[in-house]
Amino acid sequence: MKTEALQDNLYWMFLQASMRAKRGFLRLAEEYDLTFVQLYTLLSMEPGKPQPMKVIARLLNCDPSNVTGIIDRLFSGNYIERQENPDDRRIKMISLTPAGEKLRAEMVERIMTYRSTSFEELGEEKLDCLHSVLKHILSSEE
Repeated sequence: MKTEALQDNLYWMFLQASMRAKRGFLRLAEEYDLTFVQLYTLLSMEPGKPQPMKVIARLLNCDPSNVTGIIDRLFSGNYIERQENPDDRRIKMISLTPAGEKLRAEMVERIMTYRSTSFEELGEEKLDCLHSVLKHILSSEE
């Protein structure tokens, strides 16, 4: 495939835009002495709603054995806690601690107030369209 064709490919462009956005999240994660995956895990968790580790593995698109290391580091930072599932003790439930909820709230506030110059240049109508398209893409399972 020619380089020009790749540069105009929708999926390639989407991946490039995602990687650009990831750089901003990496900087945010570093400010809190977290990895990108730890940041993503914390942001994906809802306060007061424990999740099984297998759900977190699916969110991160990785093997459950990899999630153990991520959870261990968040546990050592006192951001999450592990509990047994009352219906099945083999299932470990993960929930945010008060410190994890506070950190998550700070990060969410930072993300909500962040303004990308790339986005600002689009204008309100194109931003609304992009928002609608992304919401549609993310609402469907692949």
